[in-house]
Amino acid sequence: MKIFKNTRLQGVFERRFSPEGNFMLSASWVLSGLLAFLIPLIYRTIHKKKYEQEYMKYFWEKEYEYQEEMRQQGYEKYGNNYNYGGAYMYQDNYMNREYWDVNNCRWWQMNCFPYYVNQDGEPMPDQGWYPTWYSGWTVTEEEREQMELGREQPGSLKFVYVWQLLTFFVLLWYGVRVIRQNRNVTGLLIALFVWANFAFMSMWLMADNSIQIDGDGVFRSGFYGQLSVLIFLSNFWYMLHAFIFLIVLGMRQCMIQEEVDRVKKERETVHHQIAEAERENYQAPGSSTSYS
Repeated sequence: MKIFKNTRLQGVFERRFSPEGNFMLSASWVLSGLLAFLIPLIYRTIHKKKYEQEYMKYFWEKEYEYQEEMRQQGYEKYGNNYNYGGAYMYQDNYMNREYWDVNNCRWWQMNCFPYYVNQDGEPMPDQGWYPTWYSGWTVTEEEREQMELGREQPGSLKFVYVWQLLTFFVLLWYGVRVIRQNRNVTGLLIALFVWANFAFMSMWLMADNSIQIDGDGVFRSGFYGQLSVLIFLSNFWYMLHAFIFLIVLGMRQCMIQEEVDRVKKERETVHHQIAEAERENYQAPGSSTSYS
């Protein structure tokens, strides 16, 4: 793919950045990206498995008690909805439901704050205070406790990890196209700079109370059992990958610009010499007449 209108500039560029060199650079780009994805995943998996083995070795009785507690809670929550014949008795219709919203919020009322009470006017315990537009993003304290008992990871963190991974693969694909086709890397440099800052900010967000260092959840699953730790480690390697290729591709862009400036300077010098020679050889009309 030609990026210069001048054929001489294009020839110099192609000699300096050969297809073999571009292949090696793109292969290094892909390999570095795969390592940035695999290293934190493998590292976290190894340490998570080690902790689980040590935990079950010494605290298997306590883990058995946790599992029994979860089964009992599940029976109390769902078991009473079944009658002795096996039919499911679901009584959450409008007339028989236990709680209802006194503010009668609807989905299109974005700034409405729902407030649930029972038939006696008593508020629903542990209910949050948030507008309707945020209702799909909430996690109650009870749900957090249930996830800790079941050693489950929040769905929001799963989404963040998968979405970042897909975005990173798109960036890798774009970089391969730019390098293999000898295209201008300015756009890729901007994308890498933005991605590095995004990864750095994500690390701070994970460190801000998403990564737990105490409590029963950490005791049972271990520090590396938290998905937020994997996100933190992955973003560190994403940022490292971006910084490395910001330097490499930045140097490559400088080399390209140096070649362009050198060839242009040589061409201007040649044109200047030709103009000087033509001026020296130029004779005005009548200047060749000799006087005695």
